[in-house]
Amino acid sequence: MLQENLGLKILSLIIAIFVWLQSLLISEQKSVVNLPVALSSIPKNITLDNVPKHIPFQVRGKGLEIIKLKFSRTQVLLDASKIKPGSDVISVSDYTINLPDNIQLEFIGPVEQQEIAVYADVFHQKKVPVEISFADNYTREHFTALNYTIIPEQITISGSKSKVQQIDRISTEPVSRDMLEQRELTLKLSPLDKEVSASPKQVKIYLSTSFITTKILNNLPITLPPGKNCIPSSVTVKLSADSEILKELKLTEIKVGISSQPDEQGFYPVLVEVPETVKLLAVTPQRVRLK
Repeated sequence: MLQENLGLKILSLIIAIFVWLQSLLISEQKSVVNLPVALSSIPKNITLDNVPKHIPFQVRGKGLEIIKLKFSRTQVLLDASKIKPGSDVISVSDYTINLPDNIQLEFIGPVEQQEIAVYADVFHQKKVPVEISFADNYTREHFTALNYTIIPEQITISGSKSKVQQIDRISTEPVSRDMLEQRELTLKLSPLDKEVSASPKQVKIYLSTSFITTKILNNLPITLPPGKNCIPSSVTVKLSADSEILKELKLTEIKVGISSQPDEQGFYPVLVEVPETVKLLAVTPQRVRLK
């Protein structure tokens, strides 16, 4: 008998809760709902910071409709077209809410805020060089002795002008010792200020087992116009390149000539052309005299 009474009491409680919930869902009531903020008509040359993620709004309607609103992706749109660089405010009283057709509610308005304070700055973009970071000095010394290529060598950063102007380079994640054995590396770039973005967000590094070295070539003849002679008639050049490239370099790939016009002292500057993969470090002599 006691168990039967307990069962009836539990059933009655369940029914009471069901009736209460049903009444809550269909009855008219007021409630406060936090709506995500979205800004419209932001000037193209402006970046914004300190924008609140949500604004509390008071609504009136049936409980079921309020629950549907909370689970929807409805946003409150604020007009930011008049924002100028520097601290500024955006009115909350002038808002637009694109309420889904299946939700029937009355929006009474923001609970407290009549305006929100934001920080606006001029949008800025520039390129900065990539700087490779190393886990230790051993890795740095061995890595820099290798011939390597960074792609890309420069990264485009963009965002708040005051923040972007403070950045003159961007670093990679540290290169570790075990990476020295690889011929190709993909390195992520170090995180920047939240107001600044980088593109791309990683770089590739191609390593070569060869080394950058130098080579001196003597007695390279100077090519002159027909019927002309000069003193001296040959030069010495110092070149720098990948060791494998210098090893395969042919003398015919190096062009030595003179300027078409003499300088103020009557000497003709020596002109040397080398392949794109080779760097000219020095030429001796730098000027010659025609005879």
